[in-house]
Amino acid sequence: MSTDFDGDRGPESPVLTEAGPDRAPGGLELVRRFVNTVELPEGPDELGTMEEARAWCLSHGLAPALNEEHLAQLRDFRETLRELLFANNGEGDGPAAWERMQPFLASTRLALSVNPARGLELRPEDKGPIASLLAIVYESELLGTWPRLRACRKLSCRFAYYDNTKNASRAWCSMATCGNQAKAQRRRQRERTTNA
Repeated sequence: MSTDFDGDRGPESPVLTEAGPDRAPGGLELVRRFVNTVELPEGPDELGTMEEARAWCLSHGLAPALNEEHLAQLRDFRETLRELLFANNGEGDGPAAWERMQPFLASTRLALSVNPARGLELRPEDKGPIASLLAIVYESELLGTWPRLRACRKLSCRFAYYDNTKNASRAWCSMATCGNQAKAQRRRQRERTTNA
């Protein structure tokens, strides 16, 4: 694996208070948490400043951003991942989102290494946060867990969650909020169409 993150950071970690059903397996949980470092549409951003980004990265076993340019790239990477997760949920343009991943691949150095217990694995050579997260994405694709990491279908939310449902059909971060709002909106729209 590309980072020491194993999905749990200990009882003192504030992130462990998040609801269990959203948690992704293994290192993919770090990708989910990374995408959720900003609360859309205009909520707080844990990568808002160099100091905040440094604290978040270090608390999750990642190397911090080096400068403002690197921090801007880290935020862009987060939103490209969110687009991919939105595509995993049947929304957006998956091929175009994967294409937008090219500059991030070009700016990192990844290499194959041998893990005696597991065989070949992709590891970051530059130890930056983007390289570590890319290695996790790659591994999750190999394991078949990547398609279940999704972004909520509600455009103003797009919270990242892991779909643990038996038939992989979860579309909303929460049926009680985003799902019900979308259903109510569709119902009102149908009623207006019927009454018109």
